[in-house]
Amino acid sequence: MNSRFPDLTFLLDTAGRYSHSKETPLAFSAVAVQTKAVSELRTSLLTVTKGNLAKWSEGKMYPDTAKAIFRLLAKRQLYWTVWIIWKSTAEWDRYFQAGEDLYQKVVKNAQEAATYAKPMNTLKLHQFSRVSADLLGFFLGRHPRKRPRMGEPIQPITITAIHDSDIQGPANQQVFRNVLEGVRGNLPQTIEATRIKPFFEALIKTEQEEPLLLLPDYIAGYHYSRKAYGIEDLNEKGSLLMAVEPLIKQIPEICYKVTEEQFREEYLLPPTTFDFVLPKNEREALLKEFAQRRQQRTASSEDSSAC
Repeated sequence: MNSRFPDLTFLLDTAGRYSHSKETPLAFSAVAVQTKAVSELRTSLLTVTKGNLAKWSEGKMYPDTAKAIFRLLAKRQLYWTVWIIWKSTAEWDRYFQAGEDLYQKVVKNAQEAATYAKPMNTLKLHQFSRVSADLLGFFLGRHPRKRPRMGEPIQPITITAIHDSDIQGPANQQVFRNVLEGVRGNLPQTIEATRIKPFFEALIKTEQEEPLLLLPDYIAGYHYSRKAYGIEDLNEKGSLLMAVEPLIKQIPEICYKVTEEQFREEYLLPPTTFDFVLPKNEREALLKEFAQRRQQRTASSEDSSAC
């Protein structure tokens, strides 16, 4: 029988502007570390960076820290994935407007802040679920010999997903935990193909609490800056990009996966999400109004596309 497949820790972060702005993309990244190796890797990172926890956004002032982090990624051959999402689509406009409509209705009718319903928060939570699932599939695919063979018992593993504390507020953080922990082994295709049943545990930490969050921070920051600004020296992050480029090339291609796409999704929360807070007659009026506005936006968008 194969040795036990290891429990994993996923480190998650993002780069880009969480706004309706369409000029630049968003970059979501995740790094996989065997949980039993987290403590030793953390010590190594603090050693090579000399305790400097500067983020990518500060990297221009600390190029040696940036080099040390990418050198560590290359040396340890850690597995990671990044999703680059461009927002220059009609779907992005509809997503943003649908989210704003629902959020305003929730605030007015439910009399609660409901910040988790804002379009940028729902987007963030959804994309981190996607990038986590992508990294899990990527890691499982790279380690077939560690997985149980067909006919052997399905093996449960724990995946500790740690995100930077820029998910702000207790309500948002609890929703983030619910989104990831809600998976709870509910991945039938993954389980059938790999004999591995993952259970997610979600944590919110700062870089001071978990310095390893600098790994996805620099990966997401690098890919965002490269797409947003190019690599010319005149650009804001140009000198930093040029400094770390040789180290990026040292990372084996089997260790990472980069996905780039145009945003093509529907808003995640249906207008019925907050039904319980409204009397029946007000709820029906709200849903009718929301549906009409959604149809009008869709028709307007289609007319514009046809011109």
